[in-house]
Amino acid sequence: MLLRARERFGLTIFREIIIMAIWAIWTHRNSIIFYNTTLSFATWRRTFTKGMKAVTSRAKPLVKESIKTWLSSLL
Repeated sequence: MLLRARERFGLTIFREIIIMAIWAIWTHRNSIIFYNTTLSFATWRRTFTKGMKAVTSRAKPLVKESIKTWLSSLL
């Protein structure tokens, strides 16, 4: 299932997006449990985009441009 999704997505940054999405879910879940915050898609999305922007600082130039292009289309 994951391999099929990767093929359909068609970008080399699929792994980075999946890892960052899961990390954002995890940190948002922890804030709900430990800091009694409310469930919010907007908060998750902010965490996700902030994390993806951080990933661009360590990425190779080709991957960096792909991430920036994908993020600009997302926002």
